[in-house]
Amino acid sequence: MKSKWLSLFLVMVMVFLFAGCSSGGSSGGNNNGEAPKPTEAPKATEATQTEAPPSKAPENEVIDLKGRTIRIGQWWGMENYLSEEEKELQRKAEEKFNVKIEYVTVPFGEIQSRIITTSVAGQPFADIIMIPLEWSIPKMVSEGYIQPIDDLVDMNDPNWNQIMLNYGKYNGKQYSFTDKDNNGHGFYYNKTLIQRNGLEDPYELQERGEWTWDKFLEMAKAVTKDGTFGVVAPSTPSDIAIPFIYANNAYVTKDDQITFDSPEAMEALQFVSDLYNVHKVVGGSWPEGTALFYPNYRWAAYDFNNNMADDWGYVFFPKGPKADNYVVPTPINMWHLMSDVENPKEVMAVWKELYERDQEKGFDAVIRAEEANFRNQEGLNTLRKMLGNGTVLQFYAYEGFATYFNEAINNMTSGNGTPASEMARIKPLAQAAIDVTLKK
Repeated sequence: MKSKWLSLFLVMVMVFLFAGCSSGGSSGGNNNGEAPKPTEAPKATEATQTEAPPSKAPENEVIDLKGRTIRIGQWWGMENYLSEEEKELQRKAEEKFNVKIEYVTVPFGEIQSRIITTSVAGQPFADIIMIPLEWSIPKMVSEGYIQPIDDLVDMNDPNWNQIMLNYGKYNGKQYSFTDKDNNGHGFYYNKTLIQRNGLEDPYELQERGEWTWDKFLEMAKAVTKDGTFGVVAPSTPSDIAIPFIYANNAYVTKDDQITFDSPEAMEALQFVSDLYNVHKVVGGSWPEGTALFYPNYRWAAYDFNNNMADDWGYVFFPKGPKADNYVVPTPINMWHLMSDVENPKEVMAVWKELYERDQEKGFDAVIRAEEANFRNQEGLNTLRKMLGNGTVLQFYAYEGFATYFNEAINNMTSGNGTPASEMARIKPLAQAAIDVTLKK
């Protein structure tokens, strides 16, 4: 890949000197059939110093891609989930740019390896890919699989999503982009159990700003009896611990620094440890109606809504003692432009017209799509407030970090260690995971 960047640079200099103008678009492609070598790719810091920025096409320039197919990679069969509005936007974009849009579906567990193997072969399986942010930054960016978009689009466009602008940069360049944020992460709660036990609805507490850890614990303890419990994790104890850390104005990591042992984080970890070992309110089955609270993402309702007899609602995670606001701790998926894409400016011009990028309209579209999955308007109101307000869980980007952290949480919640001893035990391991990922 280094040779490709150097060749591109020399060609552009020669064009400038002898033709008196800059290139109007990338001649890109497969590097004349020579397979790029990701292990030799320049890091983003090097690329920004040596690359000549592509010239930006005038905003009103007519783009004709002559029937080319632009491939969009993802894992859920996206073409089957497009709204009527999105289908119409796609039809208009295909006509405007003389282009065909193709959605390439790859199983989630295979998409990361497909990116690498097809890029090494010089034939990336898609032009634009949707992947979790922790896969792309820093690893895939620093290894040269993904290119920045700063010189391809107007970054001052007010329709860019704020979460993207906050979290999708690496070494000052924008690599990740999205049309809207559709991540909700909070507590599903069993309204039937709330009513049966004479408890106040968490949604009402939330709307008054009174949805706190104390209220959560009071309710969890009240329903824990006769085989029913206060809260159940979808998978592991970390599913409970992580939200409580962020709900107390704390982080697992921040700015590539370990923060899981800050006073705010340790307070949260002790609270979670007590849920398991002191109050013993963790257990039961959410779909069977034997757990009051269930932490999970917006899309989890797809799995249980139709087969759960009890009524349910959706709220933010309760505020911890050190928090002023409700939070939405979440990983996030974003789009990325592959490094070897032909005519990258034109490809981005097409992408910008495929989806509704006005943030408020985009959020409204998310809510319309969820109306069939949520049981009541209150849950939809909560989800609407979550959109655009996520705090991205960046620690998943560090190779091996989550394994050490989950192990510590498992030990802590099973009584085989305290929050203090477990966080101290894994700290050097977690730091090594950060250093390896950042290649320090």
